[in-house]
Amino acid sequence: MAGSFNLPRKGDKATLILIGASVRSLAFSCIRAGYQPWCIDLYADEDLAKNCPTTLITKSFPNEISDLIKTAPVAPILYTGGLENHPALLQLLSAERAILGVTGNTLTNLRNTSELYNLLKSKQINTPAIIISTKDLNKEISYLRKPKYRSGGLGIKPFDPSKQTMVEDADFYYQEFIKGESRSAIFCFTESGFELLGVSIQSSGTQSLHADDFLYSGNMGPVKPCSSELKDLQTIGEIISSNYRPLGLLGMDYILNDSKVYPLEINPRYTASMEVLELALGQNFITKHMQAFGIKPIYENPARTEPSVIGKAIYYAPHDVLIPKEAPWLSIESNPQLFSTFADIPKTGSAIHRCSPVVTIFAKADSLTEVKAQLKTRTSQLDSLFHVGTLQNNLV
Repeated sequence: MAGSFNLPRKGDKATLILIGASVRSLAFSCIRAGYQPWCIDLYADEDLAKNCPTTLITKSFPNEISDLIKTAPVAPILYTGGLENHPALLQLLSAERAILGVTGNTLTNLRNTSELYNLLKSKQINTPAIIISTKDLNKEISYLRKPKYRSGGLGIKPFDPSKQTMVEDADFYYQEFIKGESRSAIFCFTESGFELLGVSIQSSGTQSLHADDFLYSGNMGPVKPCSSELKDLQTIGEIISSNYRPLGLLGMDYILNDSKVYPLEINPRYTASMEVLELALGQNFITKHMQAFGIKPIYENPARTEPSVIGKAIYYAPHDVLIPKEAPWLSIESNPQLFSTFADIPKTGSAIHRCSPVVTIFAKADSLTEVKAQLKTRTSQLDSLFHVGTLQNNLV
C-alpha cells in the first residue's frame, strides 16, 4: 500500500487526505509532522479551514465521503472518528488510494468485542460481560446498552434489567457496567511489535460541560500507570499484536478498577485522546504512525522532555445557541505549532443546537489539579458567554 507512493523527503510538504467526523486534531498532528493535510470533515471549523484545504460534509455521514473524495489529490488516506465502523466504505476508498490504517479483516476482527474479550480472558485480563440474549441477563448487575456503529459515546444508555426489558437488536449490544476511573491507552503497532505511548484519564457525560449521557467530554494526562495496570496494558498489546497484527496508531478505552484493567473497546485509528499526550510529551504520533507503514519521517521526533499535564474538554451547547462576535477564541492565532486554549473553532454567527459540540477547551499546567481548575474556569466563562440559566442566547 504505502509503496505505491513516493516516500516523503525532508523539506517536502507531502499531502495526506484526512477523513472523519472531526479531523482537526489529526490534521494539526500531521502538520506538526511536516505533512500537508487535505480534509473532509463534518464540521469544517474555522481553525481547520484556516490551516488546510477542507471540504464540508453537508448531506450524509459517512456515505457522502465517497463522492467528495473524487475532488481530492491522489494521496494516501488517514481516517479518524467514526469510520472504524464502516469497513465497507474504507474498502471502497482503498481501491483508488492507499489507506494508511487498519482496514479489511483486521479492522472487522478488532471491532468484534466478544471475540477480543475471549482472547483477553484467556490471558487473565478482566473484561465486562457482554450480553446478547435475555437468558444471559443477571438482574443484580447494571449494564450499558451500546450501539455497534457509533463513536464518541453517542447512543450509549444505562440499562437496569431489574426495571427495564431487554430489546434484542442487531445494531446494539449490552455490556456490563464496571465502576472505576475511565482511561485511554495509546499504542503504536509495527511489524515487529508495539509501543505503549501513554495513558490519560478520560471523561464522558460531564454535566458541567453540558454533555448528555455518555458523550465524550475530554482527556487529561499523561498519568503514570501503576505496576499491575502497566502489566495488563503490556499483555493486551501483546495479544493484539500477535493475534491481529495491525499497523499504526490504536487507542483503547478502559476502566481502572482496583488497579485492574477492564478494556471497553478498541479504536484502531487516531483518537481524540492522542492529541493530549502529544502536546504533553512533546512527541508526534503521526511520525510514529507513518514509520509503521515504512515511510521515513519528514521531521524526526524530538527527544522526550519532562512532561507537562494537558487537559482537553469538549464544551457542548447548553441550549440552542448562536456563536457571538465577542467569543473569547477570536483572538486565538490557530497555529498548529503552538499550544492554544481553544480549538475546533465555530464560525461567528453559526447556529449550534443543544448538546452539539461548540468548542474544545485546553489547559496546561504541572498537575492534574491545576489543569482541572483551569478547565473549570474556562467552562464558567463560556457559561457566562452563552447565558446559562437564561434565554438570552437561546434560538428557540
